[in-house]
Amino acid sequence: MAVGPYPGDALRRLQEAEFEVLLAIDDVCAKAGISYFLDGGTCLGAVRHGGFIPWDDDVDVGMPYDDYLRFVAEAPGLLPEGYSLHSSLNTQAYAPLWVKVYKDGTRFIDRDAAEAGLEQAIFVDVFPYRQLSARPRVARRQIRWGTIWQRVSFLRHTAHPKIPPDTPLRSVAVAGCVAAHAVLKRVVPQRTVVRMFEKVWDVPDPGNRWVDACYPWRDACAYDTLFPLGSIEFEGRTFPAPRDPDRFLSDLYGDYRTLPPEHERYPHLPLVLDFGDGVDVMRGGVA
Repeated sequence: MAVGPYPGDALRRLQEAEFEVLLAIDDVCAKAGISYFLDGGTCLGAVRHGGFIPWDDDVDVGMPYDDYLRFVAEAPGLLPEGYSLHSSLNTQAYAPLWVKVYKDGTRFIDRDAAEAGLEQAIFVDVFPYRQLSARPRVARRQIRWGTIWQRVSFLRHTAHPKIPPDTPLRSVAVAGCVAAHAVLKRVVPQRTVVRMFEKVWDVPDPGNRWVDACYPWRDACAYDTLFPLGSIEFEGRTFPAPRDPDRFLSDLYGDYRTLPPEHERYPHLPLVLDFGDGVDVMRGGVA
């Protein structure tokens, strides 16, 4: 299905709905004393735009792993009515190895969710931050196997992951993904994938470098880049942020203050977007 840009004011409405989810997460963390911070493009938007990147359509937060575990355990009982926490262990057809908080009653079905059969709602991503081993060789192994197990989880749920058009022998890679999906879905339980992923990060000698465990190939950041957490303005409200957001964003993106060319300003456009009224705004009809 070909999908065009967001119609009308749909992108701004989506951002507002995601902001509501962010406020619910912030409230849970305040009540439970859980540390979190604006992550990725959300932090970038706060620094560069004071809010959402104008073309962005998602919200990311990060948590130190111990706080992440507490959030996963406590959020279901603390989130207000109309919001829920989802993971690959409690939600059928859910591939990510991080959790999301949904705004219940809405629908945000992108290509991967549609293929997997996931009834995904408008959400905010919550990422666990883990420490790399102090031993470089072990740290490299963590990055390699953390990446592998995240990809295994996605391949288990979808046969057609995004493969860049310029990938060498792309047709072979596409066929390989289809075959791998068939095998993984049949013989590897999701609990095994989660267990093996967690095992990657359990080392006896954690060092000073931290990574988003679900995107470990990105540049790691030093402890004092993240902690102690600071604060930042986002959409008129104050939220926790990395201690040194400039250094944090430079590690992630390089020259993040320069706007990308227009052809690189693309959102995570869904196939179906329903704000809870049964109308798919991407098609202007019933969702």
